[in-house]
Amino acid sequence: MRPTEPHSPADNGPRPTFDDPRDAAAFWFARARSGRMSVADQLAFDAWLKQAPAHAHEYALLDEVWRDTLAVPAERLRALARATESDTESESAPTRVRPPPRRVRWAGVALAGAAALAIGVATVPLFQTAPPTYDATLASAHGERRQVALSDDSILELNTDTQANVRFYPDRREVDLAAGEITFSVKADANRPFYVRTGDAQVRVTGTRFNVRRHGDVTDVAVLSGSVEVKPTGLRFWQQAALTPGQGLTVSRSGLGAPHVVDLAALTAWHQGRIVFNNTPLADAVREMNRYAPYAIRLSGAGLDKVRIAGAVSIDQPASFLELLPRIAPVRIDAEGGNRYVVKAR
Repeated sequence: MRPTEPHSPADNGPRPTFDDPRDAAAFWFARARSGRMSVADQLAFDAWLKQAPAHAHEYALLDEVWRDTLAVPAERLRALARATESDTESESAPTRVRPPPRRVRWAGVALAGAAALAIGVATVPLFQTAPPTYDATLASAHGERRQVALSDDSILELNTDTQANVRFYPDRREVDLAAGEITFSVKADANRPFYVRTGDAQVRVTGTRFNVRRHGDVTDVAVLSGSVEVKPTGLRFWQQAALTPGQGLTVSRSGLGAPHVVDLAALTAWHQGRIVFNNTPLADAVREMNRYAPYAIRLSGAGLDKVRIAGAVSIDQPASFLELLPRIAPVRIDAEGGNRYVVKAR
């Protein structure tokens, strides 16, 4: 390893250089698993990947070893690590009988290294960074929609059941979306890019209007105007996709979905207090209504998975959905008590 490269205060710590791409891949892998890749880190990592095909190959190999390692019990991982240490010590002894082939020996070292990372990664501290210049916690209640103006004149429109934290730094602006949905109208600032992070996705913009919805381990991103760059935040964080107006994609733990055309009018109808269904599966429509309504609906019985509906419902008058549904679909609705309803086939 050569001497550490110079770095700026925004780098979140030094980045060493390596002669062996396997060592460099291990460094970037650990950096990503620490939980906070800085802007400078991401640029440096992208540049490293493009330097040589071997770089991407070694990182992908480490990714595969990691995913395989996660399936092994922790005690077994510790035993493998201890066994590899013993093998290494025996290689320095005066006598050695039939050493294992180099490929097998390297596989053991790789697995042991991944084992150590799997056991210890939770204890790795986050890289240090300067304190934020602006810090705010935003939330909306069940069924509530609200608009928030940030200190940089960006506008956030929060949909129902949303929780987010906003932090501004001298070199970047960040929003961590813990749950829910937000439409972002970002004030352009080329010197301070705007990032939105969910559990599995990161969206980068400088000034544009876009929508991000997080539901469980899935994140949906759609662009209304301008453009955004989307990356996974997990092990496949080197993947990326650029979205333009009218495009959207889904991000999950398995990585990026393919960009596709989005019905923006239907997607953002909640801004006007409406939910629009357009050939929507009944199960999806019920799930969407449950996001807003003060009651709970469930489906019961066979055949309902084939039912699709079309129409528009007021978010502020959710009872209208219960009145409309039997008129546009072959179903009936029974009350279960306690603001609970069940939809059954007629």
